[in-house]
Amino acid sequence: MDEVRMSKSSIRGVSVALAVVVMLVAGTMISNVDAAASPVTLSSDTSTTDVMVGDYAVATLTLSSSDTTYRTMEVYLVASWASGVAWTTFFMDTDLNPLDGDKVSLSKGGSGTVKFIIYCTGICSEGDTNTVSIVGKTDPKFYEGSSTSNCGSTDCETDTSPASSSSNVTNTISISITARQAYAQTVTCDAASSTGNNQMFQGNTYLWGYTLTNTGWNTDTYQFTSVVTSGSGAEVGFWTVSPGISNGKELTGQSDASSTAVHSAAGSISIIPASNARPGVYNIELTITSTNDAPDAGCDFDVVIPEPDLEIKDTDISFSHTGAWINTRGDSQRVTITAKVRNNGGTTDASGTTTTDVEVKFYVDGSQLGSAQTIASLNYGDETTVSVFWNPARAHDGDEVGISIKVVVDPADVIEETDQSNNEGSTHFKVVRTKASNPSFYMGFMSLTAAVGAAVLLSTYYRNKEDLED
Repeated sequence: MDEVRMSKSSIRGVSVALAVVVMLVAGTMISNVDAAASPVTLSSDTSTTDVMVGDYAVATLTLSSSDTTYRTMEVYLVASWASGVAWTTFFMDTDLNPLDGDKVSLSKGGSGTVKFIIYCTGICSEGDTNTVSIVGKTDPKFYEGSSTSNCGSTDCETDTSPASSSSNVTNTISISITARQAYAQTVTCDAASSTGNNQMFQGNTYLWGYTLTNTGWNTDTYQFTSVVTSGSGAEVGFWTVSPGISNGKELTGQSDASSTAVHSAAGSISIIPASNARPGVYNIELTITSTNDAPDAGCDFDVVIPEPDLEIKDTDISFSHTGAWINTRGDSQRVTITAKVRNNGGTTDASGTTTTDVEVKFYVDGSQLGSAQTIASLNYGDETTVSVFWNPARAHDGDEVGISIKVVVDPADVIEETDQSNNEGSTHFKVVRTKASNPSFYMGFMSLTAAVGAAVLLSTYYRNKEDLED
């Protein structure tokens, strides 16, 4: 309906309580009246309408009189509610001023227009439905001193009865109303980030999905804000958190049910923890604001920055040879020992110590081998190898599995970790004793002798075979 908007303050100036009482009383009177035919016909420009919560809707009523006898016809308008729950209504003239006593006067054979105002306040909430019925009670009115020429009746006299007491009732019109929320939105955030949990590591980028839905009746646009906080007071200034949807995003209201309507938008909050973020629990909050002043919507969730977790497994230790020798003179075979070291956790501990310049020490037979090795940096998910050279000093005894080998990362426990027990790996390596000569020389000599012998035998075999064939 294309209506001239009225001042809500002027409407509220009318006593709502009095209007409700009048409607209830009038509704009772309608049910008890002995209805008779009325020359007035009532119509409305709508039979269904939506009203926004906290606002009003307007229906235009047209009253038409077919009476050609009486100079003036008074019509008393009454609204009643099928549910028994009366919403606030007003009958007003075309200038949106309340009708005096809810009455309108029609001239002989004339017509009139009334604005019917339906308010959704108080007992009216989003999604509520109600039906209002409107009827008019009509009564002719004469004036003192009127003549039959004026009223067209031979028994012309003054009628002092009110229209509200008349038994002449118009047709009834009904209007079905649904309460709508003009502007509203909901936000649903995922339970975990794109990695499948809420654990995050310094300097890495994580995406946390959410869905914004315009649940309001009208189209709206939105602004997005995301912030990170720490309940323990940890520094959050160097985190990067972005809502993932640009401000000014428009979504169609629920009133548009067409196939082109877009009611929802999916986004992902981008979260990059600061490179020096301390371990702990941080809260990420997303707030979405409506341009049209609907209540803010949003969600918040916790993310966890873990302590570092340096690791060396037994299987991470390897050797350049499967075994080694040492002779009676103390000469031994040179062996390279290699260990893999990884970080399964964060890069900064609770005291601010970072996983840089990480020490690794090798132990052979219970004693440290050489000096400590240093890893420049070991971030989350990084794996690196460190190696040392070793010349065995003894052969393992018969009751030993081999010479004990152990590799330890962060041996001084400088870095606070979630698990300190996995910082070392151990294994054994076989070392056998040989005679003073170099076993490699003897083995090479024996191999050469065997090869020469095999060649001689093959040559003799084929020569004899040729002689027999000849």
